[in-house]
Amino acid sequence: MEIDIAMNIFITLDYEIYFGENTGTVEKCIIYPTNELIKIANKHRVKFSFFIDCGFLIKLDEYRKKYPVLETDYRSVRTQLERLSNEGHDLQLHIHPHWEDSFYDGEKWRINVKRYKLSDFDQNEINDIIKRYKNKLMEFAGKPIIANRAGGWCLQPFDKLKNSLIENEVLIDSTVFKNGRYVSENYFYDFRNAPDKTLWHFENDPMEENEKGSFTEIPISSHKVSLLFFWKLFLLGRWNPYLHKPLGDGFPISAPGQRFRLLTSFTNQTVSIDGYNANLLQKALTGLVKKKIGNEFVVIGHPKALSRFSLVSVDEFIGNNKLQHNFTTYNQEYLPA
Repeated sequence: MEIDIAMNIFITLDYEIYFGENTGTVEKCIIYPTNELIKIANKHRVKFSFFIDCGFLIKLDEYRKKYPVLETDYRSVRTQLERLSNEGHDLQLHIHPHWEDSFYDGEKWRINVKRYKLSDFDQNEINDIIKRYKNKLMEFAGKPIIANRAGGWCLQPFDKLKNSLIENEVLIDSTVFKNGRYVSENYFYDFRNAPDKTLWHFENDPMEENEKGSFTEIPISSHKVSLLFFWKLFLLGRWNPYLHKPLGDGFPISAPGQRFRLLTSFTNQTVSIDGYNANLLQKALTGLVKKKIGNEFVVIGHPKALSRFSLVSVDEFIGNNKLQHNFTTYNQEYLPA
């Protein structure tokens, strides 16, 4: 009888507010759903990896002395991040550089996404952003920061980021997902040529494997999802909003044409714990084990996009798999001794 391979399962969360017209509150987008996740982690004695929106930390720190509500937000975030790190969860680098052009007007965050990608900045600005954002996160983590996830998956062209990431000793990337592609006015990523593996090394381009490369890519797992799935999600959200509505109270940045594409064709998606997507976790894991292309299964999520349904699904998924597979983090697996 053939024995299924044991996978290293990384449950990863992009820790951020919304970037649309209504960014939502720190309490409902970040603090509360993260606390609910940690209850699950403690129950099963597993650890998660959080990719922290470091630009937001910097902006909170900048404005908190002027606006008491932001002082409260800053203290809440700092307390939670320090707790996560102290309890053994990962805090890793997540860069949304649009914070360089965004500000708080006394009532709300005014988000400017004209420069949404790091590649929208010049080389000196890129070097400064990566260094400042990592140093800011170090204030909360107290541990080495070794992994990066590009904001909005906008990792390319990578050669503009390479030297600064090496200088700051961030040599693991976990941004790519096989066959992912999206192009709009402010977004760009194209991962269609990524290796069909769960881990590879590269140097100048994450699409080109190089065994002697400085960087390790641990891609987000992906799968093809039917349009019928998204129609079901669409209907469930209206039939039972209590169970399926996101816990966050903001709205995402506009993605022109995205909803139409999801409802009219098969699409390649990240394996996610956001909302009803969590219903596909076991199917995605089983499919990856059968492919035998590696030992890493990386799941993405966002505290703001979790739902009551997804929290239950994550709880069940971990419970059903923790004896056969290894739930782990980047620091647990790859932090130098």
